[in-house]
Amino acid sequence: MQLLEALTTYFRGERGIGMALVPVGFALLALAFYLWRTQSGGFMWGLVAPLIVLGLAGAAGGAGLVIRTDAQVAELTAQHAEDPAAMASAEAERMEKVNANWPRLKIVWLVLAAAAFTLLFVVKKDWAMGLGLALLLTSTLGMWIDVFAERRAEPYTEALERARQGP
Repeated sequence: MQLLEALTTYFRGERGIGMALVPVGFALLALAFYLWRTQSGGFMWGLVAPLIVLGLAGAAGGAGLVIRTDAQVAELTAQHAEDPAAMASAEAERMEKVNANWPRLKIVWLVLAAAAFTLLFVVKKDWAMGLGLALLLTSTLGMWIDVFAERRAEPYTEALERARQGP
């Protein structure tokens, strides 16, 4: 895969996940509103408060990703036109840092899932049941997003490495 093709594919995926996160964020906010109206007590607050945070983060983070991605692609494409080797080298260094985070993020999602199951099965409180469900949703969404992002990053990183090494 040529570098510009890999770049376009990678950032198309980034933009796509951003576009998907916006409606997911709004759906989570709508769910929080529905639960606020139909549930009560600690269960409701344990579930609604994290859903509001997750919904706002999804909607705002997704919109930010969409906005940032187009400018990032334009900048990288211009750098590639000017000096392909320098662009590949700088972007490969950035992607090394990005790729180093995947194992850490998977651990974060695993710990959140473990905390969710602990709350769901060990703590016998209404708020814990609500919070456990919210944490389980958060860890699942986070793992889905990051596993697909990692898979998208692999061919892009490989193309950057090939370009950095030269013809």
